[in-house]
Amino acid sequence: MSKFTAYYEWTVTARKCLDGELPPRHLGEFSPWKGLIRYPLSGVEHSTRVDCFYRDLLDEVERSGLHEKRKELYKKFQNRVVNAHVALEKHQSRLGTTSGLRAPLAHINAALKLIKELKDFDDEHPVHWSEIFPTQDAQGKSSPDERWLLFKLESLRPCLVFLVRIFRRVLPDCSVMWDECEKSLLRKEWMFQFILDSPKSQEIPVPPHFLKRVDIPLG
Repeated sequence: MSKFTAYYEWTVTARKCLDGELPPRHLGEFSPWKGLIRYPLSGVEHSTRVDCFYRDLLDEVERSGLHEKRKELYKKFQNRVVNAHVALEKHQSRLGTTSGLRAPLAHINAALKLIKELKDFDDEHPVHWSEIFPTQDAQGKSSPDERWLLFKLESLRPCLVFLVRIFRRVLPDCSVMWDECEKSLLRKEWMFQFILDSPKSQEIPVPPHFLKRVDIPLG
């Protein structure tokens, strides 16, 4: 899956499956897992490490000149992702049903909604150089939109990796797709291939020259 809206649709589908609803036919024929799963989920980072990752990025956001609305939505987003990991860790027993994934998925669903809202705000109010850099002479080859987009994608990737590992347990019939998603998310080229779209926005891929984290100071 190379589009944000695809991940969002599958998140909604997984939540409905956990509530006993059948998956929509246009996504294919598969059945939600009804058996037991092991907790904690294999490959999922502990919430303290996730919190540390986002705290560093949030510090950059807070020090920048970004519009207050962007700062507000970003802060709420990263809080939801961290809370999703915390919610997963509250499951005490080693074995349990997929119902234990309801709370984490609810947090991730809310996080993705915030990214959609942020994307729509960015489309209506494009980010300016003054929000990214303290002075105009710091401008490089890339545009402020490209730099902000890359920062958002870097922030989004851990959320999507976590999401795919939940999908594996809820919808194991689609394991081939989850394998492909996981491999894609772990590749450097992912930021170039992924499209942060929304129903209100146009698709804006990241240019291939713009892939290094070192190139995205916010302030």
